[in-house]
Amino acid sequence: MDKFLTGLLVSLGVMSIVGIIAVLGGTIVWLIWPVAVPAAFPGLVASGVIAAKLTWGQSVCLTWLFGLLIKSTQTNNNKSN
Repeated sequence: MDKFLTGLLVSLGVMSIVGIIAVLGGTIVWLIWPVAVPAAFPGLVASGVIAAKLTWGQSVCLTWLFGLLIKSTQTNNNKSN
């Protein structure tokens, strides 16, 4: 029972840390997006391929998604070596 509770607390701690990182990273993306993306990709923004603005929730989800993709890529590279 002690091992179960310890594992549960460690899992909750890791999930909390990942959530905090996603929220902080998403907030940074949310603040920078309206300035950087239209300047870097004006044609794509004008044609509607890339959004000119994001909501805060969209930016947190975007950060979380790219974090998962990068982690997955790193894991696959380690397995092939």
